[in-house]
Amino acid sequence: MKKLIICLFTTMFLNQTVFANDLKEIELSINEDKTMAIKIFESLENIDFTKVVFEDFEKDNFKYTKDNVNVEEITKEDKKEQIETLELILSKSDFDKLDNTKILQLFQDNLPYEKDGYKGILLKENTTLKVEPNKIESTTTYSSQTITLNEKKTFYGLENNDYGLIPKTIVKNGVTLNLVDANFVSTNNEAISSVANTGVSTLYNCNTVYKGSYNKKIPNTKTKILDYKVTVQYKGEISKEIFEKNIITVTYKGDKISDLTVPIAVATGTGATGIFGFIVFWFTKKNVKVYNLINGAYELIGKCKIKNNSINLTTISLKATSNIYKLQLDKNIAKKLNNQDISITLVNSTKIKKFDFNEENTYIDVVF
Repeated sequence: MKKLIICLFTTMFLNQTVFANDLKEIELSINEDKTMAIKIFESLENIDFTKVVFEDFEKDNFKYTKDNVNVEEITKEDKKEQIETLELILSKSDFDKLDNTKILQLFQDNLPYEKDGYKGILLKENTTLKVEPNKIESTTTYSSQTITLNEKKTFYGLENNDYGLIPKTIVKNGVTLNLVDANFVSTNNEAISSVANTGVSTLYNCNTVYKGSYNKKIPNTKTKILDYKVTVQYKGEISKEIFEKNIITVTYKGDKISDLTVPIAVATGTGATGIFGFIVFWFTKKNVKVYNLINGAYELIGKCKIKNNSINLTTISLKATSNIYKLQLDKNIAKKLNNQDISITLVNSTKIKKFDFNEENTYIDVVF
């Protein structure tokens, strides 16, 4: 049982079929005895053409069946300019011993490039040499500085020249200032006796000076370079081969088609019996191959007959694993059904497809 499962599993993958969506026939040649034909196709797809369906064809009473497939991949070269940067870290002691010429000698002259399919040799550009500090050590010290503040202030309309009326301290910007000088001035221009005779009291203004100080920390930061980062650029042309198209050469074996006027059932008799056998064969011949999309590839799951422009997939669908089908019509019946509506049934669902005959494509795609 285990061997049977392995055999079926292997057969399923070996029989996977691929359909090419972009396949253009560019040449057909047939040898003199018509036993071999060669078709050359062109395709922009990059797929495994050994699994692609290439239809048999008939010409001059010979039927040609695919025998061998040869694929030639055509590529083109894609070129572009590439710039890469290399860097080195030099300690300060090493850096101090070198000039630019010696620093450049630390870098290789050529840089091989190989990435994303591109290859090339990049050359060192000496003029792109760049040197900059990498690690820097900072040290900060502080010194103390005394800042002195002075403030002049006048007090107006004092009743007498008493120092007790003047504040001994004031505050400016958060610093306390002390009174260091005070000068009283009378507000009357006349003599005091004259003022006294009028009964008007003498008023005074006092001009003062305040002074104070505070200490301020002044930072002093020193930096020291520990090492340097040195970079240089490399420039050059890189290229890679890019897929352009495939040229597919298909070799066919040719076999002469039997004379259809001879009844196929002739082995069972002649005359009416042979004709009856031919009629039975013709009307029961399965002329539609049914493919189903299984695991990403189309696989042949059976054959059926198209009758009255109708195809019934109900029985064959038991072998299907998806709702996506590709139906290959026999070329003879396909020619007769050109530009006609085809009814395709699966259980209780029916799809109508208009069929357009093409020598290289007798397929109908249908999704349920």
